[in-house]
Amino acid sequence: QEIPIVNPTDREWVVKPTFVQNGNEFDGPREFLAKKKAANGQATTSYYPLTFKPDWMCDCKAQLVLQNQGTNETYEYELRGVAEEPLAEEHVVIQCVAREKTQHKFTVTNYSNTTASFEVESDLVHISGPSSIQVEPRGKGDYELTFQPLQAGTTIGCIMFRDTQTSYYSWYTVELVTLPPKPQQCLTLTCVVRQAVAVDIQLVNPLDDVVVFEVGLNGEGLLGESEFVLAPKETATYELVFSPLLPAKTKGSAVFYNDLVGEFWYDLDLIAEQAPPETIELLECELGGTVHADLRIDNPTDEEVVLKYRSTNKINFKVLQQKIVLPPLDGANITVEYSPSSLGSNEESMLVFEHATAGQWGYKLQGLGLPPSEPRKVTVVAQVSRAVSSTVTFKNPFLETITAFIMLESKADKNVFQLLNRKAKVQIGPLATTQIPFTFTPSSMTQHVADLAVSIAKPNLTWTYQITGVAEAPVDSTLHAFTVQARETLQTYYFLTLVGLDAAMQAGSHDQLSCYLDVPQQHQAIVSRCFEVSIANNPDPSKRPTDPSQVSLKVNFAPLRPFVALCNLVITRPSGGRWRFDVKLEATEPEVDDIISMQSPLNKPASVAFRLSNHTSVYADFDAFFDAESAYEFTVSPTSGVLEPAGSNGTTFVITYKPTEYGKPVQGKLIIQTEDVYWSYLVKGTHPKYSAPVVDKPKVATRLNRQVQQEMQKNQEARKRKNFIRDNMAGAHGADAVKDG
Repeated sequence: QEIPIVNPTDREWVVKPTFVQNGNEFDGPREFLAKKKAANGQATTSYYPLTFKPDWMCDCKAQLVLQNQGTNETYEYELRGVAEEPLAEEHVVIQCVAREKTQHKFTVTNYSNTTASFEVESDLVHISGPSSIQVEPRGKGDYELTFQPLQAGTTIGCIMFRDTQTSYYSWYTVELVTLPPKPQQCLTLTCVVRQAVAVDIQLVNPLDDVVVFEVGLNGEGLLGESEFVLAPKETATYELVFSPLLPAKTKGSAVFYNDLVGEFWYDLDLIAEQAPPETIELLECELGGTVHADLRIDNPTDEEVVLKYRSTNKINFKVLQQKIVLPPLDGANITVEYSPSSLGSNEESMLVFEHATAGQWGYKLQGLGLPPSEPRKVTVVAQVSRAVSSTVTFKNPFLETITAFIMLESKADKNVFQLLNRKAKVQIGPLATTQIPFTFTPSSMTQHVADLAVSIAKPNLTWTYQITGVAEAPVDSTLHAFTVQARETLQTYYFLTLVGLDAAMQAGSHDQLSCYLDVPQQHQAIVSRCFEVSIANNPDPSKRPTDPSQVSLKVNFAPLRPFVALCNLVITRPSGGRWRFDVKLEATEPEVDDIISMQSPLNKPASVAFRLSNHTSVYADFDAFFDAESAYEFTVSPTSGVLEPAGSNGTTFVITYKPTEYGKPVQGKLIIQTEDVYWSYLVKGTHPKYSAPVVDKPKVATRLNRQVQQEMQKNQEARKRKNFIRDNMAGAHGADAVKDG
C-alpha cells in the first residue's frame, strides 16, 4: 500500500522508516527520498511503498514511524494486516481415459527455513500416490499423483499439501476430464423396421458383494432394462433389443456404470432396413362391381398418428377412409376397395402408408377382373295402379368407350315394367356411369319380377339386373295407438284391414304373412325390450276376424319407463304385397312410487336418505332430478351414477329440503331413471307447526312494592319546579289584607 508524502519545499527530503512489530509481516524501503516541488512551484507528492507479506493466515497489528530528516518531522501510522486463506496455486486440467492410469506432478513449495514434511490430502477418488513428501528449506519438490477413474465424465476436486509442523498448506484445484474407455466390442445389429432382434451381452461381477449396473442406451430403437443386478462373483447376460421404426444406419452405444467396478460400453452399428411390402391375397371381382380388402395397421408409439398414403394405381384401388388416425399404442382397420377395369388380366398397385415418426407400411395389391355372372338385385315399391319411376345405375368399368345395348324382359302383365328411354343403344365413356330409368306400375297385390340386361359386343359381356317390384297397399291414414302406463302390461289382439288382400288365396293361410316394426333409431333399444307384435289369432274363435281381408295381431306392450315413439308396422307376404301402418307407442307416467314428507325451519336444511336397487341383477347408469314444476327448495344427491343391481343394499339417495320463506307447503316430483326403468317420488315440504308458549306463573314482576313507590314519589316532589308566578300572586294578596286592617 502506498503512503503519500507531499513536499512543497525547494529541496528533497530523506525519509527513514521505523517498524514496531512482533514479526516481519510489514516491510518497506529503509530510506526513501521525497522529491522537491516542481518548477512551476506546485508541491510534489511521493509515495512510500508499504508491503504486507505474511507467511500464513494472521491478523497482525504494528506501528510505522516515518522520520523526515530534512524537517525533523515524524509521521506515525497504526498498521493492521489480515492474511486470509491462501488461493489455489493453480487450476490443473487433466485428461485421461476411464480405467487407464494417468500421472501428473504437482510442485510443493517449502517457505520455512527448515526441512518440512507435507501430508497429502484430496477429495478426489480413484487416485494413488505417497501419503507425504519431504521438501528442503526454502525449496520445492515434485509430487507425482496417479489418476485411474472408473467412469467417463468431468470431476472437479482439489489436492492439498499440509506442513505437519506448522499446519501451513498449499493446494491445487483439479479438473479431471475422463474420456470413455475403449469399447469392449463393436456389435452390428441389423433389423427390419417394426421387428426386433436381440443380442446377449455378458457381464461379470468380480466383487464379493452385490453389484448394480446402471445401463445407458444411446440410439434409436434400443430397448433394455435400466438396471442390471449381479450377485457376488456372478456372470450373467444382459439382453439388448433393437426394434427400430424408421429405416436408417446410425451409431449407438450400450454403457454399463458402477461406482466400484467402473464403466464398460459397447459400440453399436445400428442398421434399420425398410420392411418389404406385404402382399395381399389376390382380389377377384366381377366387372362393374367392387370388393373390399381390410388392412390392419398398429401404432407402435404412445402418440396419436395421422397417416398419409400414396398409391401407384388409384383407378382400380381406392382407400375408403378420408382420414386415417391411429390411437396411441393401438391400431386401425383400413378398407381398400378394388374395382376392375379389365377382363382376365392382373391389375396391381403399391400402396404405402407413412408417418414421420411411426414409419412406413407398404402393401402390394393385386386384382383380377371376372366376367359378370350373378344378377344384381334391385327392389322397387309402388302402390297398386300407381306408377313409380326408378333407375338402375350402370358404370362402364373399362378405360375405353363402350356401346351398350339395353333390354328389359318381364313375365308380368303388360306395362307393369317399362323403360323410359326408348333408345336401346347407348354409348358410355371410360369409367363413366349412366342412369337407366324405368317405371313400375303394379296391377295387383302380387310380386312382379323383371330382368334388365346391359350387353356389349367387345368383349361379349352382359350385366343382368333382377328387378323385384313390390306392390304396396294405399297409405292407411289411421294412427294405430297402443297406450299403457309405465310398469303396467298391455296384452291384446288387434285387427288390421289389408286392402287388396286376395281372400281366396289367403283363406286359412294367415300364417304365411309376416310383420315387423320399423322403429326410429333413437327408440330402437327401448322398444325392442318392451314391445312384441306377431300375427296370431285369438284362442277364442268368437273373437277372431270375420272379414277375410283382416288380420289379427297379438300385441304385448310392457314398458318400464315413459316414452312416445312413432313407428311403422309393415306386413308382407311371400307371394307379393306389402302393407304399411302408422303405429304410436305411448307409455305414460306411472303412479308415484312413494310420498315423502319433510319438515324444516326457515333457512335450515333437512335431509332424508333412502336406498334403491335396479330391477335386474346388473349395474345400470342412472339420472336423478326434480322435474321442472318442482319447488327449488328441493335437491337430490347424487344426480347421476351407477345403480346397484337387484339383491344388493342399493344405491343411497339423499333428498334435501331448505325453505327460504314462509308460505304454503311446497312439493316436488323426484325422478330416478335408467335406460330401462323409471321411478318417481312425490316430495312434500312443510314448516314445523307453531306452538304458543304456555306460562304457569309470571316470570317478570309487573307491580312495584310500597317502598319503591314512596322513594319514587319523594324524588318526583324534589324535582318538581317552583311556580314563582303563583307565589308572587299569593304574596300580593297577603300585603293588601294587612293594609286594610
